[in-house]
Amino acid sequence: MPKSESAPPRRVTIRDVALAAGVSRQTVTRAVNEMPEISEETRQRVMRTVEELGYRPNRFAIDLSRQRSLAIGLIVGTFHNPYYAQLADAFVTELRRRDWQVVVGTADQGEAAAVRSMASQADAIIGYFVEPQSAFAPAARGVPIITLEERATIPGVHSVELDFRTGIADLVTALRAKGASRFAMIDAANPMPDGTTTSSPRRLLFEEAVGESCLVVTEPESIAGGVNGFKRILDENPHIDAILAFNDLMAMGAIQGAHTLGVDVPGRVRIAGIDGISLGEAISPTLTTLSLQTQAVAAEAASIVAQLFTAEHMPTASITRAVTPVVVWRESA
Repeated sequence: MPKSESAPPRRVTIRDVALAAGVSRQTVTRAVNEMPEISEETRQRVMRTVEELGYRPNRFAIDLSRQRSLAIGLIVGTFHNPYYAQLADAFVTELRRRDWQVVVGTADQGEAAAVRSMASQADAIIGYFVEPQSAFAPAARGVPIITLEERATIPGVHSVELDFRTGIADLVTALRAKGASRFAMIDAANPMPDGTTTSSPRRLLFEEAVGESCLVVTEPESIAGGVNGFKRILDENPHIDAILAFNDLMAMGAIQGAHTLGVDVPGRVRIAGIDGISLGEAISPTLTTLSLQTQAVAAEAASIVAQLFTAEHMPTASITRAVTPVVVWRESA
């Protein structure tokens, strides 16, 4: 479990602006919303104070008064992996069902930069993040963040946690029941901000579930990485009979590697991935996968947002929901 991080800066309130500008809260509201009944001089003084303090009006309250909807920002790592497109589709479906607007972006230019940009457009931010929460949360300037996959560790950040421990244990138990006894994994390189790499949490949980020494190779997170990882595993131990890949893309690469080497899947070796992308049904043999339940993740994240914005006061204590990945059995395992 990550160590507790320091809290992000407190969000500037309308009361802070009113005190600094020497006016009432109603006057701040009129200035920010371009309403009448205040002088231009007062409006300009209030707006200078807004800029100096970094005040961000509660868009949700403004939108309610104007019969507009909540705006949600969704940040994903990249669209090179079709999983993120599938995840985005699940979120668009869920949020539009609630009549909320959706703004989608990637963290290609860095997570803090992505959060900072999204905070100017959205009332809440949902996303996949790999950096420590203390690195990107301050960039939100008080806009609530809901992280996906890992548990929130600092106030003002909330999470939909994926129970990989249960999901991976279920997969390993079922593979053993099918006759597998010699396990290996193709893990993805997990780069850190300092340039080093670490083992993925998925690898650690897989090793825990196997309960004994298992072969692990690390490759780039791609189909080519899966191809090479499969070949490396059989070179090191030709008796391996079950392989878990870090994600479905790498698992599809492993199947391609098996075809190249003339290795029967699943007769000679069983292969499974993690994600649950529909593309896994388009290969032969079709891919067994630990589905991350994107629709359930989207629904839980949306319910956190609803809880945040229907509360009388914005909660600072972290709200966490959990979704358990489920094995989708197909031909490869």
